[in-house]
Amino acid sequence: MLRMIKLLIAEDVKIVRETLIHAINWHALGITLLGAVENGEEVLAWLEREEPDLLLTDIGMPKMSGLELIEALKVRNPDIRCIILSGLNEFDHARQAIKLQVLDYVLKPIDPSEIEKVLSNAVEVLRKEREERLALTMAEQTAKDQLPNLSEALPRGEWTGSLKKKKLVEQAIQYVKESYMRKELALSDVAASVGLSDKYVNLLFKEVTGMTINHWIIRLRMQEAARLLKDPAIKIYEICDWIGYADQDHFRESFKKQYGLTPSEYRNKFL
Repeated sequence: MLRMIKLLIAEDVKIVRETLIHAINWHALGITLLGAVENGEEVLAWLEREEPDLLLTDIGMPKMSGLELIEALKVRNPDIRCIILSGLNEFDHARQAIKLQVLDYVLKPIDPSEIEKVLSNAVEVLRKEREERLALTMAEQTAKDQLPNLSEALPRGEWTGSLKKKKLVEQAIQYVKESYMRKELALSDVAASVGLSDKYVNLLFKEVTGMTINHWIIRLRMQEAARLLKDPAIKIYEICDWIGYADQDHFRESFKKQYGLTPSEYRNKFL
């Protein structure tokens, strides 16, 4: 069952406020009317105990205009959506309202049927946004459960490709994490671990992560080197050997390219 959309009204004119409260069938629209207050300060006070999903606000109110109120809400909770109700049919207000990403702009004198139409559209928008957030949350949880390495390594929203492709890349990443210390580790080893050709696994890996497998191996080795360098008891040549580098000059060059400092300079930051 869909949760009702919670709405709060901000309108300083009592007769308009009362008309909005009593002339609209809120329940039929899928809306729970939390209340109707006189100004923006009362809205902000209300938010201390309960936040609405939707705000219907006048522009010309004492103490704080509707536009100032919307700006304050955006800072506090950008997910609260807003509809402006105003008798000020001026382009500047409409332009600022668009800038603030309000859902709609309704002019007085109020027409309950027009208000209902606008609110019905707003409810549809909010429900779609809610469904998208829920779908994203579920997708993220699935990724964490099924693709722990990939979900850990990539920022939210940067996973491309089908689930089958992601699972193959997840297997490749797991193999690299288990094998990056081997000096002889090669692309062909990673490809064999997932049963694909060298060329295809590299193309697939780059499609999903944005990086080639060799770049991924280097990044993983450098991250481990950075972690070990914070321990002054471990010699730099030991770190070089531990992460799979046979040549210290090559290690130094790769590390500086990744962090902008040589291993010695990086270590000195933590001494």
